[in-house]
Amino acid sequence: MITMRVENEKAVADAIKQYGAQAEAAIGRAVQATGLEVRSDIQRRILRGPKTGKVYLRGSVSHQASRAGEAPATDTGTLASSISYRLIDTMTAEVESRLNYSLFLEFGTVNMDARPSWTPAVEAAAPNLQRRVADALRGLS
Repeated sequence: MITMRVENEKAVADAIKQYGAQAEAAIGRAVQATGLEVRSDIQRRILRGPKTGKVYLRGSVSHQASRAGEAPATDTGTLASSISYRLIDTMTAEVESRLNYSLFLEFGTVNMDARPSWTPAVEAAAPNLQRRVADALRGLS
């Protein structure tokens, strides 16, 4: 599991106490926007990211694999289409894949180096979450 946290959680908690449901809703919109951003970025990395690995034939179809360190190369689109998003509660969004092998691609195995797409997407979105939460809280004052 990869987790993103808002910096200065105490200030966020204090704002929720002070502004109540209005603050919680504003922060929830920031969390939701970031969760959707992460899902889209993961899918983009898989579908359109650079692929410089081995080229091989699968039947009569040529496939360009990803190299270690690159996001997985799409073949059938199953991995990218398996990625879903849901808002668990106001402060929690979940982006997941229903495919077990997505974990092996992300972190690698003893026989295969990692092909990360989730970690880079979360790292890219983290500053946006911080900015969205800060903007939401500033908008309340």
